[in-house]
Amino acid sequence: MPLSTLIVLPLFIITIVFASLFKQKKWQLLSITLFTIFIVMELTSIYFSGGFIDYQFYVNLNINDIIEGLFIFKLQALLVIVVFFALIFLLSKLANWCKRKCHLIVRLLLAVVAIISISYHNGPLSRLYEIYQVTSAPREPFEQALQSLNMTNYTNKDQLVSHQGKNIIVLSLESFEQGFLDFQEITPNLQKLSQGYTFFANMPMSSGSSWTTASMYTYMTGMPFLIGGYTTSPLMRANETNLVSLGDVLKKAGYQTRYVIAGPEFAGIGHTVDMLGIQVISEKNYVGQYPSAPFGLYDKDIFDIAKKQITQMRQNNQPFALFVSTISTHAPNGFDDERMKPIISPKSDNMSFVAASLDHNLGIFINHLKDEGILENTIFYIFPDHLMMGAGTPMINRLSQKERKLYLLTNANTQDLQKTTDQTIYQIDLPRLILNGAKVESNAKFLTDYLTKPNFDKKQFIEQNKANIATINNSAQVYK
Repeated sequence: MPLSTLIVLPLFIITIVFASLFKQKKWQLLSITLFTIFIVMELTSIYFSGGFIDYQFYVNLNINDIIEGLFIFKLQALLVIVVFFALIFLLSKLANWCKRKCHLIVRLLLAVVAIISISYHNGPLSRLYEIYQVTSAPREPFEQALQSLNMTNYTNKDQLVSHQGKNIIVLSLESFEQGFLDFQEITPNLQKLSQGYTFFANMPMSSGSSWTTASMYTYMTGMPFLIGGYTTSPLMRANETNLVSLGDVLKKAGYQTRYVIAGPEFAGIGHTVDMLGIQVISEKNYVGQYPSAPFGLYDKDIFDIAKKQITQMRQNNQPFALFVSTISTHAPNGFDDERMKPIISPKSDNMSFVAASLDHNLGIFINHLKDEGILENTIFYIFPDHLMMGAGTPMINRLSQKERKLYLLTNANTQDLQKTTDQTIYQIDLPRLILNGAKVESNAKFLTDYLTKPNFDKKQFIEQNKANIATINNSAQVYK
């Protein structure tokens, strides 16, 4: 159990004291209900992300994500309901007892101490204030917004100059964090690839890049997905962004660009990809050709579609950039594919089986690229979209035995990447690394290009500049 769950103790005290101040039971019950909703939300946030309610939690409060969450986390949803009503009953009893037994001054002193105990930096109240800072970030002229982070001489889209390099394949693996590579029985193919190619092991996850759509937005634009505006579905009203993305740079260089995903509705990723000017390919392009699966496709079929897309694009006299996102290893237990059971040996838990299936299909895909001679002029990049969410599952317990991090695996050489594998890299570095590794020459600038001091902690920089980043993202939106 994370230490952060102790937040319930001061919240219990605040709830009990506040409710005890009311004489009428209906107001007492209302106050307890509201506080209990907040307590349960905090516990839910701690379960999924290991921390207090933050912008990520806020963004995922939209109705579509809630419905998807209920579909994925059935047992957890039932537990939340049980805990909610149990707490209302318990806190009502304690509020009445406190009202009878404790003097008003004692109750108020307890409440003050409880409030002070949660008023520390990065504590629950601090995180709530950060949500306010991000959501209330103003919309300004785009050039003016860029100045908040000293992003001078930024290359706008109409100023872009770009020249083609090698073909590009980007594989973003759902929740497939670095710890999976420690298990020989699960990831023999990834282990072999990490030993034979360029492998960056020092890649921490940063704010604004810690869920699927946010991770994708970050590696496409180089900017964390922190966006002003009081909405739980950012960008849904926008059809373009003034931020220069990988899609813009590659199209300017004459690349064909496509993004293969299980289903465009998942986490709103389809709309965001489309907004960045990249063609979305999903089960909707192959109706009835693949087995029905959660969110549209199993990973096996995602890789099969990726092969078909590569074959199509190679027939044209243009370089290509293919982006792929897997889905089957989604927390808490993954989505197992019956077709993999004759291939993958039984595992101790479902997530281990699904993870081994992903590793197997990934190995087949990379071998296909080799056998077809595609890698002779193609650079691939493999990385997790984010750390696995949740707590208490067998896989999370195994992954938590050491520091949890992301990674980057690529067949690009370090000289082209202009990084060495002992250096720390960040998610905001990915667009620059992707272009460098594929030798795509461009005058495009990303946030990371302004943060060039040796050993600069970009994760801390993001934490300290969330409001300014939100202002830039908000100001960059071009509305329908």
